[in-house]
Amino acid sequence: MKKLLVVAIAVLIASPAFAAVQNVKVSGDIQTTFLDRSDFGLGYVSSGTPQGLTSQVGVAEQTRVRIDADLTDNVSATVRLINETAWGIGAGEIEDGAGKSVDLDLAYVTLREFLYSPLTLTIGRQDFYFGNGLIIGGGPLNVTSGHFSGLANDLSEITSQDGVKAVLDYKPLTLTMIYIKNEESFHSLVGTYTSVSNNSEENSDVYGINANYQLGDAYNTVLEAYLFSEINGSGLNYAEGTGPNTTKGDKLFVPGLRASTNPIKGLNVQGELAWQLGDQVVDVSSKQEAEHVEAMAAQFMATYTLPVMEKYKPTVDASYTYVSGDKNGGANYDSDAVKSAKIYRAWNPMFEGQGGGTIYNSLFNLTDMNIVALGASFSPLQDVTAAFKWSDLWTAERLTPTNSLTILQPDYVGPLGYLTPPVGLDDKKRGLGNESDVNINYAYTEDVSFGLSLGWFVPGNAFKPADMTKTASQAIADVRVAF
Repeated sequence: MKKLLVVAIAVLIASPAFAAVQNVKVSGDIQTTFLDRSDFGLGYVSSGTPQGLTSQVGVAEQTRVRIDADLTDNVSATVRLINETAWGIGAGEIEDGAGKSVDLDLAYVTLREFLYSPLTLTIGRQDFYFGNGLIIGGGPLNVTSGHFSGLANDLSEITSQDGVKAVLDYKPLTLTMIYIKNEESFHSLVGTYTSVSNNSEENSDVYGINANYQLGDAYNTVLEAYLFSEINGSGLNYAEGTGPNTTKGDKLFVPGLRASTNPIKGLNVQGELAWQLGDQVVDVSSKQEAEHVEAMAAQFMATYTLPVMEKYKPTVDASYTYVSGDKNGGANYDSDAVKSAKIYRAWNPMFEGQGGGTIYNSLFNLTDMNIVALGASFSPLQDVTAAFKWSDLWTAERLTPTNSLTILQPDYVGPLGYLTPPVGLDDKKRGLGNESDVNINYAYTEDVSFGLSLGWFVPGNAFKPADMTKTASQAIADVRVAF
């Protein structure tokens, strides 16, 4: 009797925690990707040893399962689990460790008409994306940890972040406000300083507001204005066996404007301008100083559906991207012989989501760079789409010992850092290289598709011919099943 009473009380207590489920949808996808990559170190050799990824052949498996539940009126919940692994590395195991665990990719609640009919509130782990992903586009593609570290982290499907999104829909005006918890540290300061690092004050928070206005004209013009900010906590860093070193915190503010319009049938033109202001913490002579930030980004793109041979759906596109650099990025103001202008002008990539799948995206961060891209696509057969893109990259500032270049690697054996002096670089040149990409997609059925991507990156004149002349190449084939 006592046991039954205990169970009954437990049920009564737990009952309010269960929401009334009106509808549940289960979906997901499985993607198998075959990789063949070569010479991502661009032929750089140090002490007789080739650096970076020289050759890589592997198979990656990405599996996602998503559950969407409609609860009471205007309330829904979404959960998505993801497993990313390489064949032969703990395949099928659900446990901690790179390439073996199942992650919580999405976990959020959506409240529609929350307190006020135009307001929709989304709380939890979700994807954040604005415009073309120049500022916030699903998180950084170049990360150094995760299930694909050691294989191809640039191809990871994990782009979600923890936060809150509030959308006020006043058609034709939509206001979106966000808060993202970018980083949270919970290290206790107990005992001595030995081996203790990054206390709970070393946090990073992102705030933002985006205003989207649809003009409703004949050109389907859309105007956007936004302000994002990233505030990093001051933190206390403890070197092993030493006392505390109080650090300053970064404060970055990013206002910007974006416009999209269709001046003639089949032509879409877009432009975006953004600035970065605030304070950038830099290390100077074993202490830290805060430099004022004045950085800028600009992007222009156009896509045109050609009014000829319409059954082949021919399309051409062009884009130009500029992100500023700092010619004295490695030499900051102090009593040293080399001084900067006390202004930090290098663009912070933040959470950009552009250039996915290209070689240059896995090699370079989106900063101190110009990118021109020209592309075309067409459908030679039913359910088949073929696309070609050529991209040319050069730095915004000359590469010098105080403005060095870091080359990342998709398997993160590295990164390759060209420091003072920048070995293998010519400080009189700015060309990083050009890339050609061919992409073919075949929609076998509504649920199954096959893809093939081929890419070649040719190093530019900033690399000395004797040091870095090898063309990086990749072949990526995948099959994707959605359910």
